[in-house]
Amino acid sequence: MKKKVLIGYVIAAVIALLAFEYAFWTNGFTYLEHQSEHSYLTQAELLRDLFLAEDVAGQSGEREDAYEQFADDYAEKYNIRVTIIDAEGNVLGESRGAGELMNNHLDREEVQKALQGESNSLIRKSDTFDVDYCYCAVPVEDGDFRGVIRVAVPLQELQDMDYEFVRSTIMAIAILAALILFLGLYFRKYVLAMKKVENMRREFVSNVTHELKTPLTSIRGFVETLKAGAIEDPKIAHKFLDIIEIESDRLSNLISDTLLLSEIESKKDTKREPCDVNAVITEVVELLQPKVREHVRLIFHPDASVRPYSCNRDRLKQLLINLTDNGLKATEFGAVTISCRSTASQLVLEISDTGIGMEEEQLDRIFERFYRVDKGRSKAQGGTGLGLSIVKHIVELYNGTIEVTSKPGVGTEFTVRLPY
Repeated sequence: MKKKVLIGYVIAAVIALLAFEYAFWTNGFTYLEHQSEHSYLTQAELLRDLFLAEDVAGQSGEREDAYEQFADDYAEKYNIRVTIIDAEGNVLGESRGAGELMNNHLDREEVQKALQGESNSLIRKSDTFDVDYCYCAVPVEDGDFRGVIRVAVPLQELQDMDYEFVRSTIMAIAILAALILFLGLYFRKYVLAMKKVENMRREFVSNVTHELKTPLTSIRGFVETLKAGAIEDPKIAHKFLDIIEIESDRLSNLISDTLLLSEIESKKDTKREPCDVNAVITEVVELLQPKVREHVRLIFHPDASVRPYSCNRDRLKQLLINLTDNGLKATEFGAVTISCRSTASQLVLEISDTGIGMEEEQLDRIFERFYRVDKGRSKAQGGTGLGLSIVKHIVELYNGTIEVTSKPGVGTEFTVRLPY
């Protein structure tokens, strides 16, 4: 429906533009024609005054080419075509030197009106030269001479303006169409992006609601069981209270991660300072040491050549905690290794493990919120499903990139590149 309305607006805009252009040019062209006719008629009247002042009719008795000479002189001077016609319609002088070849002009409308004493002008195609002319004819009487002086000006310039206007109009329509197409594509892209954001928001709210509901339901169920009499049995009561504590921690972690993700997404991180990367990683290793299981090692060898990185220390620490913690959860035998190095323009962090690994098709989704490769394992280990999503947003906050390679049964490696 919206698409049809948009197309309707576009068609209406184009029609309105064409109507405006047509009305504007029609009125403008008519005005230019009238102005041209008035100007050329004034020229014809001036030529008549010069014709009388120079007594061209009187000179014709002495000079056979007096009419022709007068027509040539003033035609060249004013860049017009001049024709001198007698009362019988005969061409006595023609500025193009073709007077003898001209047909009798008595039947020409402008000549007839001039012979009747009316100065006039009109636009028509020349029968002789096959070109549109503006003809301006004025009556002349000088002694025995009675006739017409006619000025003719080709309208090629006006026609060229007409063609140029048409060309410009077509170009304007083409540009308008291209602009509308671009805006339409941009609008469509914007709408799709908004729909995507809206869908992500709905999905996020739905997932958060579900994730919050699960531990709350569990907590409520065990509380009701304890109130129903289970609290009288110390062994059972202690077991249920342990479960309530675990679910409470899970609920607290979920809320904390959700708030952290929302804070990072806001792109507000003005707290930046040079951080000793080796020191931050050492803190992460010490913090996660209690989570290291038997038959698993957490390895980090500091590199003194790594340059300090300007960032929010807590953000960098959170990134490393989430990636390292994921590695520890996925590894039952082997090691989780953290390494860092500096290049000319980047800080490179690598976190690898010898855990269960992932299938190729799973790698495209691991940064989605609440996506879990192994739901059973994640639930048992208390994961919120937001850890890698938080990592991705922290990396993007610093205009960095994150890559992951993994193979089932072999392990996984994350590579983070942050520009200096």
